[in-house]
Amino acid sequence: MDASPAAATTTTHVATWHDALVTRIGIIGGGKGATLHADAIIHTRGADLVGVGGRPGSAAELAAVADCPDLSLENLCAGSDALIVAVPPPDVSGVLTAIDDRIADGADVKAVLVEAPFAALPELRVPVALGANLLHAPVVRQGLREIAKMREPHHLQMRVRQPKPDWGAHGTSAFGGPLHDPGLRLAPVLLSAAAETAVHVDVVDIEHGVHAVIELESGRRCGLDVAWVEGSATIEIEAADDGGVILMTLDPLPRLEIDGRSIPTNEFHPLEALGFVPQIDRLAKTAAGAAVWPDAAIGSSIVGLFPRR
Repeated sequence: MDASPAAATTTTHVATWHDALVTRIGIIGGGKGATLHADAIIHTRGADLVGVGGRPGSAAELAAVADCPDLSLENLCAGSDALIVAVPPPDVSGVLTAIDDRIADGADVKAVLVEAPFAALPELRVPVALGANLLHAPVVRQGLREIAKMREPHHLQMRVRQPKPDWGAHGTSAFGGPLHDPGLRLAPVLLSAAAETAVHVDVVDIEHGVHAVIELESGRRCGLDVAWVEGSATIEIEAADDGGVILMTLDPLPRLEIDGRSIPTNEFHPLEALGFVPQIDRLAKTAAGAAVWPDAAIGSSIVGLFPRR
């Protein structure tokens, strides 16, 4: 052991110009969602992946793949400007409460992003954003702008078909079935297209899934049709008025059609095309003082709107 004075001296980090340009982001979780966020942070200019984990034994594999530390919740809070919470829905509230306790004790966390679905959110001292990557996707944002130009659309529906999730309890009826995953995770995109407050939802069973009829404040209705099926995933939003039809296909990468004509788009890295990189960029801006968007309260209000099944 080196007992010299130099070895005994504690090394302190001196803030540099580079630090001011970088947002330190930690991820609580180690599953599929956390993996996508880690990859997005690595691909986002001005973002630094501090570490993953936050819960014992949850993220060793991800830490190895992402070449970052598997840290405790306390250390993630101590070293991050922003945190991403990607844990099972029953754990969200407890994790957020623990984060807020550490912020109260002086942790430097300035913003949090939480993955849906979740039922209720505790109050936090910092802004909390909803994890909704597709709302940040360039083609989706373009499609939403086109839908907003429509005059009195009489048809708006999201159709989702995907294999049953194979992670955690997501693929079980106890979790809530396809309505909860992927239904409630994707509902913010549908409601953004509706551009109105939803006031009531009726849900009926269909083969392998459910069809939700969502009543909007104006009396208009839109539909969310979601099922677990074998094979590749299909995610579509279709809107129509008397003047035409808009179709957004969201999987594997977003594409836009207007009246049957494919709209050309720029070439994006898949993580940018799916909105993961822009979402990290937005989180970094929120940590720097910009307004939070979308607010996580949207996620809990959507869950509260849908009847328990």
